[in-house]
Amino acid sequence: MAFVDYEKAFDSILHKAVFEALEQHSVEEKYINILKETYDGGTAQVRNESLSRKIKIMKGVRQGDTLSPVMFTASLEEIFRRMEAEAGININGERMNNLRFADDIILLAEKEEDLSKLLNDLNKEGRKDGMKMNKKKTKIMCNEIARKRRRKGIIVDGEQLEEVDEYKYLGRLLTPGNEMAKEIDERVTSAWKRFGQYSTFLKDQKMPMCLKRKIMNTVNSDIKKVKHFFSSRYTYTFSPF
Repeated sequence: MAFVDYEKAFDSILHKAVFEALEQHSVEEKYINILKETYDGGTAQVRNESLSRKIKIMKGVRQGDTLSPVMFTASLEEIFRRMEAEAGININGERMNNLRFADDIILLAEKEEDLSKLLNDLNKEGRKDGMKMNKKKTKIMCNEIARKRRRKGIIVDGEQLEEVDEYKYLGRLLTPGNEMAKEIDERVTSAWKRFGQYSTFLKDQKMPMCLKRKIMNTVNSDIKKVKHFFSSRYTYTFSPF
């Protein structure tokens, strides 16, 4: 599996690619035209000793705008649709080769060469729309079965991607063998750190009781998350290359 990182993903996607993606997703033309009007004519200036000339903004979605995540997701979906690679893993008879949450992307494959094809296809198609893969932050992970095979390593744009033993994805620590001990340790430590941050205030006699109660409720929420984690029985597995 590969954890893909993009350089300033939301700021890099070309406006042209965004509007074309919305068309492909059957968004009505009148709504696309409204969005075009809000983006067309945008300029930026750099202030040093004086203001630079106006620079036309032709890429990036506006962060903070509620529509931006939808526009970005539609654009990324079009990039994946254009990819030629059909690799992936079999899940209940269906082929799956990626997991996505906004710009947090995992690519999945059973063989190293398939994963390499996926990564290079994604890199090629993404560049067409202004997206640049960060090769230093894009990581590879494989399980013990794949580790025993002779592998060449995966290269994108002449750079070999680093293989890691753990990676935090959407707050969850993933490891090749799905070891839970380190994840549990991190969550317990996090809860105690949260308590330690507020212990001084809780001991202060001058602090209002209502504020102490609010702090305790916050800490208690973190402790409940750890307890929930201990009681959960879900597991995460993935196929080897």
